[in-house]
Amino acid sequence: MCFGSFVTYAQLSQTLTGRVIDTDTRAGLPAATVLVETAEGFGATTDEMGYYEIQNVPIGRHRITIEYVGYDPVTRENIMVTSGKAVNLDIEMVESANTLGATVVEFKKSKVRSNNDMVSVSSRSFDAEEAERYPGSRQDPARMAQNYAGVAGTDDQRNDIVVRGNSPLGLLWRFEGVDIFNPSHFAVAGTTGGPISMINNKLVGSSDFMTSAFPSEYGNGISGVFDLKFRNGNYNKAEYSGQFGLFGTEIQAEGPLNKEKKSSFIFSYRYATFDIFNSLNIDLGTDAVPKYQDLNFKLNFPSKKGNFAVFGLGGLSSIDIVFSDDLEPTKELYGQKDRDQYFRTNMGVIGATLERQLKNYKSFNLVVAHNVQQVLSDHDKIFRDPNEYTNVSLVPVSRSEMLHGKTTIHASLNKKYSARSNVKIGLLADAYFVNYLDSVQNELNLTQPMTELLNAQNNPFMMRGYVSWKYRLNSVVTLNTGLHGMHFTQSNTSLIEPRIGLKWRRKSNETIGFGYGMHSQVQPLYIYNTLFVDSTSNTYGTHNDEIGPTQSHHLVLSYEKVVKKNLRIRGEVYYQQLYNVPVEMMNSSFSLLNQGSGFERFFPGVLTNAGTGTNQGVEVTVEKFFTNNYYFMATGSLYDSKYKGSDDVERNTDFNGNYIFNFLGGYEYRIGKNDKNALIFGTKYTVGGGKRYSPIDTAATILDGASVVLDGTRRNIFQFEDYSRLDVKIGIRINTKKTTHEISIDIANVLDTKNVLKESYFDDPENPGSKIFAKEYQLGRLPNFWYKFNF
Repeated sequence: MCFGSFVTYAQLSQTLTGRVIDTDTRAGLPAATVLVETAEGFGATTDEMGYYEIQNVPIGRHRITIEYVGYDPVTRENIMVTSGKAVNLDIEMVESANTLGATVVEFKKSKVRSNNDMVSVSSRSFDAEEAERYPGSRQDPARMAQNYAGVAGTDDQRNDIVVRGNSPLGLLWRFEGVDIFNPSHFAVAGTTGGPISMINNKLVGSSDFMTSAFPSEYGNGISGVFDLKFRNGNYNKAEYSGQFGLFGTEIQAEGPLNKEKKSSFIFSYRYATFDIFNSLNIDLGTDAVPKYQDLNFKLNFPSKKGNFAVFGLGGLSSIDIVFSDDLEPTKELYGQKDRDQYFRTNMGVIGATLERQLKNYKSFNLVVAHNVQQVLSDHDKIFRDPNEYTNVSLVPVSRSEMLHGKTTIHASLNKKYSARSNVKIGLLADAYFVNYLDSVQNELNLTQPMTELLNAQNNPFMMRGYVSWKYRLNSVVTLNTGLHGMHFTQSNTSLIEPRIGLKWRRKSNETIGFGYGMHSQVQPLYIYNTLFVDSTSNTYGTHNDEIGPTQSHHLVLSYEKVVKKNLRIRGEVYYQQLYNVPVEMMNSSFSLLNQGSGFERFFPGVLTNAGTGTNQGVEVTVEKFFTNNYYFMATGSLYDSKYKGSDDVERNTDFNGNYIFNFLGGYEYRIGKNDKNALIFGTKYTVGGGKRYSPIDTAATILDGASVVLDGTRRNIFQFEDYSRLDVKIGIRINTKKTTHEISIDIANVLDTKNVLKESYFDDPENPGSKIFAKEYQLGRLPNFWYKFNF
């Protein structure tokens, strides 16, 4: 049943649909009220399964309020309605604590809070529109997260998520309820980021990003959690969209599979625009053309008692950086200029989830998925005739084939005892398989056979269990507590990790939170299989196969105040202690806390869990949500990240920039009849501490002959100049009767600031046979354009 004014308007309009459910039991809520806060007063009530439909909603941005007797009201700001695409807005509601008979405190759950109601601190939700809105984010959810407080994004070439000084390795990627491998194109083994995401932001549903003390259902991560969910497709009518842009040309479709049963599909496919340009013989300024493609999809089959869905994402990527065919010294932007490099990465995950509502306020959820990642890399050393530049010979110096995968089962049972008490228990099982072969050549002695760094085939197994309990002491205080347990067969490790959180709604517009958690993470799988040569028997053996997980304690205190209806201030103080960190057995400054970024593999020596680390800091967010045609967000983080290697000397970590500040904002200027179109303006400014770096050991580097050797005794004593970048976005959105067009250009580093990336040691292209030390710089000005249409 719908109510409100449904007169045929001359202005353009669209349909708003969705479902309202209980966040604990996942059951649909019948007769809930959904209001679009416009002068006309559009609205609807939900049917017996919790579905609603509101027709003739005027295009533009709207505030949506959802109310249901006995539940906390929910408000969603800045819901964008366009003519080319219907809006699907699913809402989760929490039974009101006001039913407990305590003091009534009016409180509306806002969009920025986590979708997971057992989160107390250090979390916020996001969706597809937000992932696309921020300037400089390249429509990448990971780069979007770099704008949040506590996250440093000071590497233009990668979307690594550095949370509160932690290595990007500490991040946990979760997709539709299962943990997945790195969802990035050109991903190097042992990393969680890369240059281009495989995730299409247009499919992202309401998802969560957490930076500390996360609930007990999340494990095997020590810095943060990216809990990603895809939205469902339109179950009323078929819709299509396309996009042509610098970073990809894509198509997308969604629509009903069965209108009566409200089943639907949604998928997107993207192909590298660079490769299309190259095929058309358009000069890109480089022969190293990245090729990649990815597919995202979800099939959804709801029923009266639950839901069944099939989901997946995956991508293929390759790049060949070839210098041997050059006719003269090159100014190629990428790669080591003394070798030909061939790089391939493939990743995919497919799964299904079954959700059932049971009797007595219980719900059951089962997810089964299979995930595979493959990384292939070959390097051929180039030797040139000093008298004839084009006369070259090639010698293989590196061969790497890394394949690993896992099959995952995640089962959980939720029991809602009352408005006060809710318990969730779960079990996760990961059956891994690994197949590694990696060999390198000593470039100073090419007559010797290659040295194997990896040669392994095995099947480790991880079992995890958890219990979470949410208890409302009264209408203003909520306790979230639980335990997470893990057993990993590779290192024969078993751990129990307590978690606790407390939220106090001191006033209707103020919330104080506290969180503590013990968290652990196993090492990148190939670390357990690294080989060494026994000099006495001249045989290979593994030396890190029993390394234990890195462990940490998280402590967080947070304060949030809603100053005005659409303006909030949030601050957090945190402390993280890391222990059982893998460091080298021999006396050195090496620590695994410094790994996990860049494009180079790392193969440590004999490791032991004797290292430590600390991360501490304070962060503030001031955010004005998108109302009155504009928004802004300012975030600031002051932090300190230290570690100790086996030499017991405290040093800065590689990721200790000490501070990071972001300011971003945007404005939409309405134009056209009935303000149906909009000019889009946005800007972002980032400034942060420069990268830490160590002096190069010149003698050892020359002796090595292949790679840079750092002076480990003086690790990270230097810091590059501060990083700064200004991004600008300009665009136009045009709504016609049934189609929406958007043309935008997003210019990253518009001032062409020269930010240092690293110091390198490579062959001098001007003088074959000699090497040079030189600084390498990050990307300069980078214009990213796209044309998008929905119909």
